[in-house]
Amino acid sequence: MTPFALTEQDKVAFLWLRLKSHLEDRLADARRRNDAVMPEPETAALRGEIRSLKRIIALGDDRPLLTGDAEAPQGPSMMELHNVT
Repeated sequence: MTPFALTEQDKVAFLWLRLKSHLEDRLADARRRNDAVMPEPETAALRGEIRSLKRIIALGDDRPLLTGDAEAPQGPSMMELHNVT
């Protein structure tokens, strides 16, 4: 499957600029909500929403998109660092 990419013309189109602005507003709101204390399932869902919004916004970036999860930890987990089992 060919990765989706915006053309240079798409990136300056009025619709994309409006959509990107809307998505950035939603991302800021989601980040504010993520600062609140909430049950883990709600936190996980909100983090998924944040990740999705960031990926859509990144379609307008000039850098190549990552195929994996850019936010996944690359090193040992906190549990591994503290030897918690």
